[in-house]
Amino acid sequence: MDHREVRDLLGRYRLGRCTDAEKALIAEWYAQAARQQPDLPGDPEAARAESWANIMGAVHAEHTFEARLRPVHWGRVFYAAGAVAALLCLGFFWLGGGLSQNQNGAAARMLTASTLPGEVRTYRLPDSSLVTLNGGSSVRYPEVFGAKVREVTLTDGEAYFDVKHNASHPFIVDAGRTRTQVLGTVFCVRAYRSLADVRVTVASGKVGVRNASGYSDTQTAFLLPDEQLVVDNRSGRAQKERVNARSLAGWLRGAMDFNNEELRTIALLLEKKFNVPVRVENETLGIQRLTARFRAEETLDDILGTLAMAGNFRYRHATGQVLITMNEH
Repeated sequence: MDHREVRDLLGRYRLGRCTDAEKALIAEWYAQAARQQPDLPGDPEAARAESWANIMGAVHAEHTFEARLRPVHWGRVFYAAGAVAALLCLGFFWLGGGLSQNQNGAAARMLTASTLPGEVRTYRLPDSSLVTLNGGSSVRYPEVFGAKVREVTLTDGEAYFDVKHNASHPFIVDAGRTRTQVLGTVFCVRAYRSLADVRVTVASGKVGVRNASGYSDTQTAFLLPDEQLVVDNRSGRAQKERVNARSLAGWLRGAMDFNNEELRTIALLLEKKFNVPVRVENETLGIQRLTARFRAEETLDDILGTLAMAGNFRYRHATGQVLITMNEH
């Protein structure tokens, strides 16, 4: 069983969709870890209870989570009881490999927080800044920030940052081929790997965004509230736009807001929200742009039905996925 299969299994467990055999396998992980780890109680059931209690004790109000886990070494089948419980409770939060420099110059452990498709979760960073992850997202950061900067990497997905102000320690977000720097503000970064661009949107304060070195035109743009910068991943070309930042962050409340988005981008965002593959079968159809806003309670079929009328396309459910095709004339 590889890492992806394990993650899918734990996701089904969290949603109560496991078979009896799968539940038994997860229970065995707890028991195996308890026997292998000397610092856990010898009784497997006691170890299981302690793991859950420790993790639940780290949960903050309003679904805010804080990193306080030990390093985990991933085996082929059996995992540490604390790691399994953390994955179940905290939306696949685990310690990744790699080291950074902490305030004392020593190597700091790197942490990774992630969410499943359809999940929205908030984590507390080492400086008490907050990051909320949209479905299918992950962010990587050191257990202790360095002496000069507070740096995190959005490795995939979309994240909403509420940064604690610190004039002497800039907060930096690396995402795709962009680097965003602030002192203290509220902003959102969207950088799904399968999308063609990175988008930085400011809700309050001021941020500076620089595209990566190596582009023919490397530059820094400064954004104020209700401004968005769109950076093309291939060319590095950047375009600033006026937007409604609150509407675009509707995913924090479960809503969806598409502002002149390509249909192929909308398909990906729907996939991340509803955990169902959504495929656009025609390239010309995929680059069609649409603008629409949907409430949190609307279903996938509600949304696709409205978009199909606006975009003059068809969709159908087939073999566990949704296929979007051109209308037949």
